[in-house]
Amino acid sequence: MNPLKEVETQIEIEFPCKIDAEIAFKAIEPEIRDSPSERTRTGIECREKTVKITITARDTPSLRASLNSYLRWLILSQQILELKHDIHNH
Repeated sequence: MNPLKEVETQIEIEFPCKIDAEIAFKAIEPEIRDSPSERTRTGIECREKTVKITITARDTPSLRASLNSYLRWLILSQQILELKHDIHNH
């Protein structure tokens, strides 16, 4: 039985509008670009209203750790954008 050489996952988050997706992308991109790791490689792209993150890792624990970090940043970005929308709608 061959052990897995790499594991990969993709996250796609759709935002309400293109501007929100671009804001989240710009907030998260430096964290991904400046996070060199021997155990994971990460790519990010923004298309229309969707931010897509691809994580490739040497092992499952590394994948899970990276995935959790990026999900936290995406959720935080989304919550901040929701607050901004709530403030502007009142």
